[in-house]
Amino acid sequence: NAPSFGAAAETAVAAMDRLGIRLTLVMPPPQAPGAPNIYDCGALGAALGREAARFRLLGGGGRLNAMIQSTAPDQVTDRVKQRFRETAIELAADCHIVGFGEVTAHHLSLAPMGMQHPYERVPPDHPLLLLLADIAAEMNLPIDLHLDLVPHDMPMPARPLFNASNPRELPANLPGFERLLAHNPKARIIWAHAGSDPLQTRTPELQRRLLARYPNLYMSLRPGRGGPMPALMLDPRGRIKPDWLALLQAFPDRFVLGSDQFHAPAAGHGRVPAVTIDNFPNVIGQLPAPLARAIAYENAERLYGIELKP
Repeated sequence: NAPSFGAAAETAVAAMDRLGIRLTLVMPPPQAPGAPNIYDCGALGAALGREAARFRLLGGGGRLNAMIQSTAPDQVTDRVKQRFRETAIELAADCHIVGFGEVTAHHLSLAPMGMQHPYERVPPDHPLLLLLADIAAEMNLPIDLHLDLVPHDMPMPARPLFNASNPRELPANLPGFERLLAHNPKARIIWAHAGSDPLQTRTPELQRRLLARYPNLYMSLRPGRGGPMPALMLDPRGRIKPDWLALLQAFPDRFVLGSDQFHAPAAGHGRVPAVTIDNFPNVIGQLPAPLARAIAYENAERLYGIELKP
């Protein structure tokens, strides 16, 4: 509710001040149709109050994502497209958003959050996602996309990270993702959560190939706990791995910071520990100065049309 969002904003600002973060992009998570209390950027913006200057809004994770998830591809009529377009335009106007998001084509459910973190899946080239790419290009707004990548048909990994709401088999979604990227080259798509992939399929090599092929593809870094798996950006000591550093250096204008951080009103009330956001100074501090500036704020300024400089 709005009072909780307001208190959560104060919690977020306290964390930002502690870490030297001037401004945060906040967006509704990709909510499933039928979920209780679906909200979008309007509820977030109304609750920011005196902290509003420290935030910019993205929209669509509630209303647009629910429409995408609840509509089968073969049921997307001209009337559905018109309603979707009107909703997107309304969100952009009412919330003064700097982008659309967080929307998803594939969202795994992680334990122990269960229904608060639902499993969601549509083809990445779903007609409404293609339409959103067109709308975003027309409005010069980027799309923040959550896509747990499945390069080929594969069984669901047996890991404690996942819960029973996920299916046993995962169909390939990489071909559909490439069709989405190719659909409208003017649509800038920010693939969220690079560097801490739960399926361990999003390797530096695969990302390098996609970045080289699609100039409209960008990525937000979620530098979580390190580990030896190639899809993790950091090693167990918190150092950037050489192949990840080489990837950032090869595409210095294509990465931004994206914590995926949830903020709750106060400790003891469901607050998610700030593991990722606390890694930002560590990550930025390991980069050469020009690359550090680009990833810390310059790329975001250009992508979202905002001012982040000190």
